Order: sequence, then C-alpha cells, then structure tokens
Amino acid sequence: MKTNQIANAGEAGARPEKEKGHAEAQPRSETTSPHCTKKDAIRFALRNPHGLNRFEAERHGDHCLNSTIAELRADGCVIHSEWEKVPTRFNPKGVRVLRYWLLRGA
Repeated sequence: MKTNQIANAGEAGARPEKEKGHAEAQPRSETTSPHCTKKDAIRFALRNPHGLNRFEAERHGDHCLNSTIAELRADGCVIHSEWEKVPTRFNPKGVRVLRYWLLRGA
C-alpha cells in the first residue's frame, strides 16, 4: 500500500499515513469489481426484475441515479420508470421516487 509522509524525513516522530483509496472509502457491492464502472454496475443492477430506485442505487455506489439513467439512455439503453413510495426513517408515510428497469441495453 502507498504511504504519504506527513513530516519531513529528517524530523523525529515522522510516521507514514495510509492513503485512503476508493476501495477503502466505499465498500463494493456484489455487482462491482475493480474493473467495473459505475454505469456498468447500474446497467447490471437494472437487469434485475425488481429494478432499482435511488436508495437502492446507493449500495452500488451511485449517489445520483437520475443522472446515471440519463447517461445510459443517451448511450442507447431503453429504461422504463414508474413512481413509487418508499418509507424513510424521517417519513414513514414514504417519499416518491422513481423505480427503473432496463428493457433493452446498449
């Protein structure tokens, strides 16, 4: 693992500090690998018959699913969407979100 030196090499008490890589900052889901892009991971998850909403996309490392959906559509993917209500810890009655499904991918 790479290290960064905080203090100059000649200073007493200089300790190496670990760099925080992407893999350490965010755990990978079962649909991601070191060579998988975010768009690939979301395209794969959208093939699931259950589909994907913005909260579920967080598990795949996507914090703005609507933007990724727009990119996939621009790439030629045919993606269906329907509104649904999802309960949250702050609103047990639910918030409206879109659930997406991949009908035909590029």
